[in-house]
Amino acid sequence: MNLFLLLAGGICLGLMTSLNGQLASYLTSFEISFIVHAIGAALLAGYILVSKKERFCLGGGPAYIYFVGFLGVALVTTSSICANQIGATLTMALSIAGQLISSAVIDHFGLFHLPVVRFRLKRIPSYLMIGAGLLLILHT
Repeated sequence: MNLFLLLAGGICLGLMTSLNGQLASYLTSFEISFIVHAIGAALLAGYILVSKKERFCLGGGPAYIYFVGFLGVALVTTSSICANQIGATLTMALSIAGQLISSAVIDHFGLFHLPVVRFRLKRIPSYLMIGAGLLLILHT
């Protein structure tokens, strides 16, 4: 089930990137980011209020965790700019490459209190294949 949810999330991210690119013809990238996050916040607040019996409150975690909000703005803003200029496919391919690099570093060092998953040489061929795919997208 989790794999299906990840696939569905990836499909949503691809759709969102394409629609953000289209919105960039009408709004600035920061206006798009504001709309995305405002609608998301309203929907999530409604869900939390309906589904939870206890009181909703923010806090309790270390301050650096809330940096994720800035990362969300960066993701939406950059995808809005890039999809409109270079297309959704190249935008997503570069985004995925960036995600793989950062997640490999995070896993290897166990950053943010995640389990350590050391980088293994066996993974190099898969990274090279992903890099080759990115190059093909860039040059076709």
